[in-house]
Amino acid sequence: MRVEEVNREPVVGFWEDEFGVPPGTFDGYRFYKKGARKVWAVSRGTVERLGGDGTLDALDYESVGLPLIRVGGEHDKPTTDALQRFGDEATRKVIDVDADTARAFVNGETVERGYDVEDLGYVVVRYEGRVLGCGLYFPGELRSQVPKGRRVDLIV
Repeated sequence: MRVEEVNREPVVGFWEDEFGVPPGTFDGYRFYKKGARKVWAVSRGTVERLGGDGTLDALDYESVGLPLIRVGGEHDKPTTDALQRFGDEATRKVIDVDADTARAFVNGETVERGYDVEDLGYVVVRYEGRVLGCGLYFPGELRSQVPKGRRVDLIV
């Protein structure tokens, strides 16, 4: 499957518009799409070491960097990996949770509780300033989007 470099403006714009992440946060990255659904972030230094032309065609690989966004559905979705890497910069759609909610969230549970969030939809979930991952927020309900393989019993 071929990897194509994608235009950075829509990718950076997504993070800025949805979560208030400053565009400069992504200055050290190039963005690639492998398949129809995932956009990946690869550090510019890595691309330069691999030949510098940005194509990455000479590699035999399963993934091309950090999975950043899933696209092509009803709404683009940030990945848990990306939120854990870049979510500290978020100024919008951030929910700070208590210890009980943090435990439930990283265990994949839905929490029935209201939060003061600007918009509904995907949110950054934090506990004591640390990003736990992606949540899906509806009025009075926070649904964990932590992948099944990444769920843990959190001791806080």
